[in-house]
Amino acid sequence: MAVKKSIAIIGEGETEWWYFDTLRVACRYKFKVAPDFPQHSDISHMAKLAEDYVKRETDYVVCLVDMDRLLRVPAEMATYQKLKKKSSRNVIWIETNPCTEFWFLLHFLPQISVKHYDSCEDVLPDLQRYMPGYEKTARYFRQNNLYKYLTEHGDLERAIGYAKELSRLSEATPEDKIAYSQMHKVFELIASMEAEESEEGDKNESKAENQNRNDEYRRQIANFIADEGISDSKSISKAIGLKASRTRDYLKQLVDEGILEIEGEYKNRKYKIKNV
Repeated sequence: MAVKKSIAIIGEGETEWWYFDTLRVACRYKFKVAPDFPQHSDISHMAKLAEDYVKRETDYVVCLVDMDRLLRVPAEMATYQKLKKKSSRNVIWIETNPCTEFWFLLHFLPQISVKHYDSCEDVLPDLQRYMPGYEKTARYFRQNNLYKYLTEHGDLERAIGYAKELSRLSEATPEDKIAYSQMHKVFELIASMEAEESEEGDKNESKAENQNRNDEYRRQIANFIADEGISDSKSISKAIGLKASRTRDYLKQLVDEGILEIEGEYKNRKYKIKNV
């Protein structure tokens, strides 16, 4: 099911843009990967772009952050923490330490690892064991469909499970400085939005079914009265197989709409098709 609510996904560079763009196409999601052309952005630029999308009434704005650079530059980390705290409620910051390539690696690991990586360059040799020839270049991304490769050769559900557990461990023991990714939160967000829209669709379908059922009962009542010439509510209720209270409701609707007219006093009311 395609997500109807609007999502903008903002990455720092080309890797995130190409990954989520290939995901968007493969799953036919209607989210926006921003900016339109991949470029390297600093945290301040990302935060400004996120708030621009909020002003455009985007339902959710996801900002993807590689933590390796921030951890090396305390001033940038301080800026990130400040901007993150000030962000609108529908802006969601997603961290991966050290970089998005670690999220890719989680698709292939046979078991969860609490290894520490100082930088993205440290991740690449491990990743290239599973993605031979991988390089962080636009040429590679144009020639290789990231999402397709990861899901066909790796396991997305495993990556989500590992990411969830590593995020928990990282928060519990930050002093260990283990690699982690919060990317699972993006997929949980999309899944929750799909569930909401599915529930809303079920409600609309149920509402339509109820309306069709009501129309059918009204038609049956009108046809019965037309055949009988005139009839009382008790006889109509028995003939149609409706409770007396529901029959009276339908009769009132048909009278209000000018389809039926009433003869007799309250206790002896009878109904017939109104002559036009």
